[in-house]
Amino acid sequence: MTQLIALAALLVLPSLPSGGESIAEAMKLFAAKDYDGARRTLETVISRDGSDAEARYQLGRLLANHYRDYDAAEEMMEKAVELAEGNAEYHFFLGSVYGAQAQLAGLLSKFSYAKKTRDQFERAVALQPDTVRYRSALLSYYLMAPGIAGGDIDKARAQGQEILKRDAFEGHMSLARIASSEKEYENAEKEYKLAIAARPADWRPHHMLGYLYLSMKRADEAVAQFKEYIRLSPKDPNSYDSLADGYTAQGNTDEALKSYLQALAVDGHFPSSVYGAGNCYDKKGMKQEAIRYLQQYVAENPKGTHAGEAKERIEELAK
Repeated sequence: MTQLIALAALLVLPSLPSGGESIAEAMKLFAAKDYDGARRTLETVISRDGSDAEARYQLGRLLANHYRDYDAAEEMMEKAVELAEGNAEYHFFLGSVYGAQAQLAGLLSKFSYAKKTRDQFERAVALQPDTVRYRSALLSYYLMAPGIAGGDIDKARAQGQEILKRDAFEGHMSLARIASSEKEYENAEKEYKLAIAARPADWRPHHMLGYLYLSMKRADEAVAQFKEYIRLSPKDPNSYDSLADGYTAQGNTDEALKSYLQALAVDGHFPSSVYGAGNCYDKKGMKQEAIRYLQQYVAENPKGTHAGEAKERIEELAK
């Protein structure tokens, strides 16, 4: 169930449609990052007309995305769906809110919210079957949820095939993801290559294929894919961080360090590169530099994945 946290990513704001004049004004305030003003405006619209589904939808999105008040967002979105049951986007976003709630709930409530997530995504797909992101969300659910909550690899594959009919790139990416999760690495490799052929300028399949190669102990091929990732997305610190991971798998500490530092030149606080740079300096016997980066990692990510390891190593290096 913890894997359902990926569904929270679906809470990214899509483009904002404009309703009545007051809703349009709220959207202007949102665009200007006046979130409290946008909230007050939408609440005023709803107080005047409780049947305004669009105002409830927009307020639900604001509550979830900015305030992280999922209880209030859930209530708002449930009412929006009740008022406009045939609106696929409302069902989709309500499912996303349920998915976020599943991450915060206790065990019994977690399963209840998970099933609600599935039901809303399924309804969105039924209402608007050609919308790929609805199908992608449903595929994610089927792939990640346990069977007791409706997870089903065959249903995930079926969604992948439906996506493929509508968008070759997204379809191959989806099928590669499924194959990888099932440890069908050769099939995953084939699908990622088909995705690259379908959309050569997109960096995502290079990124995913690179890590697939790392899992297959094919570090040289991973490095080649990560270099393509950099070529296609040179302003993304993660591209350099990924290449550093490839060099690390090769045992090439000098090149790994160089790539981590390139990532930090783009974003000086990119967590995995801060930690990676510290590790590389440690391997090279450069204690002060290692301590500096490891301390930065701990200070900026006190609950980070590597915080415990970093603290222990700092103590050892300081002796």
